[in-house]
Amino acid sequence: MESNFLVVFPFPLMLLTIITIFFSLTSSQPIDSKSDQDALLAFKRSIKNGALSNNWLTNTSICDWTGVSCGSKHGRVTSLNLTGFGLEGNLTPHLGNLTFLQSLDVSSNSLTGVLPAELSKLQRLQEINAASNNLSGEIPRSIFTNMSVLVEIDVSNNKLSGGLPGDMCSNTPKLRRLILRENQIYGNIPMSIDKCREMEELSLSTNRFNGNIPIGIGNLSMLTLLSMYENHLQGNIPSSIFNISSLESMYLFSNRLSGNIPSKLNNLPNLRELYLYENNLEGTFNNFEPSTLSIF
Repeated sequence: MESNFLVVFPFPLMLLTIITIFFSLTSSQPIDSKSDQDALLAFKRSIKNGALSNNWLTNTSICDWTGVSCGSKHGRVTSLNLTGFGLEGNLTPHLGNLTFLQSLDVSSNSLTGVLPAELSKLQRLQEINAASNNLSGEIPRSIFTNMSVLVEIDVSNNKLSGGLPGDMCSNTPKLRRLILRENQIYGNIPMSIDKCREMEELSLSTNRFNGNIPIGIGNLSMLTLLSMYENHLQGNIPSSIFNISSLESMYLFSNRLSGNIPSKLNNLPNLRELYLYENNLEGTFNNFEPSTLSIF
């Protein structure tokens, strides 16, 4: 004969159990959002002139803070756009804790210090724009080698130095815009740059690059802008570059380039500007239409 047992839990114990289960299922979102808030507040503290003091207040949601955008589903910070805010201070490493961040734009400010290596922890980050600041030091190697979805890097018009890693495009296959002009970056242009097959704009001008232009640049079939003027580049211009049919602008002036240039530009139907002056190049161009192409 079987017996049926009915177990009765006291109501207070049952209520406590339900509350515990509820918070265990829902607490992850506030904790994650809190980590975003902590990262942004750390950045706010690193800004010396108080430019964010009246905008980023803890009694309001971080998604309502000026320059901050959040995802509609998870409420996490996905974009930080602080261009032209007059910020003075440093880029805190705590920005590397904004794990859902896709776009970082702190351009046109007065930021100093280095570009934090912790940014390379952000595996969703697609755009880094820190142009027109006073940043110094090297660009962290990990930014070029550990960010597989990165599309744009613009750190032009700073005081950055050091060289570029030899394997810089090995794990950034989606990189389309690499804008490093007006810095103090030196050394050779890495041969691995041809692994950035989706590159559309490559601007390395007004730096201290030396050595030859990598032949592999001619394999960047989507390239529209090639800008390397005012460096110390030498040797020939790879002939393969004159076969990039998508190319619209090429600026290689004020280097130490030598050798012959092709007399015809038949394979560059979209080319509008070609600046090669102040080099040691020989040859002349034929069969081009002056109204559509500027050559200097």
